[in-house]
Amino acid sequence: MRSRKNERGAAAVEFALVFPLVIILLITVIEFSRLWNIQATLTDAAGISARYAGIHHEDTDVIAKAILEAKAVPGLLNWSAATVVVAVDCDTSHAATSSITVSPGSITEWFSAALGSPITLSSTGKMPCG
Repeated sequence: MRSRKNERGAAAVEFALVFPLVIILLITVIEFSRLWNIQATLTDAAGISARYAGIHHEDTDVIAKAILEAKAVPGLLNWSAATVVVAVDCDTSHAATSSITVSPGSITEWFSAALGSPITLSSTGKMPCG
C-alpha cells in the first residue's frame, strides 16, 4: 500500500484550483438568468402595451396609458432606465406597435466587459387595431 504522507495538502490545492472556476460559473449563471428575466419582462410589456393601444386606439391619451401598462409589468427591470415608444397607426397600417429598449447593466463589471458594454436588450410588440 502507498503511503499518504506525500499527498498531504493535495485536497487543499485542488480546491484552490477549482473554487474560482465554480464561482465564475455560478456568477455567469446568475447574470444570464437575470438578463433572461429582463428580456422576458420586455417581451411581455411590449405585447401588453401594443394590445392596450390597439384596443383603446380611439382614446385621446392612449399612448401615455399604454406606456403605463407596459411599466406595470413586474420583473427585475428598472423601468426608469427603459425607453418605451408606442405608435398607433390605425389609418395606414391598421396596427399599434410598441418598442422597448433598456441597458440593464451587469451585476459584476467583468461580465459586462466580457459581453461588450453596454448590454442592450429590446423587444417589440404589434397588435391590430380594433
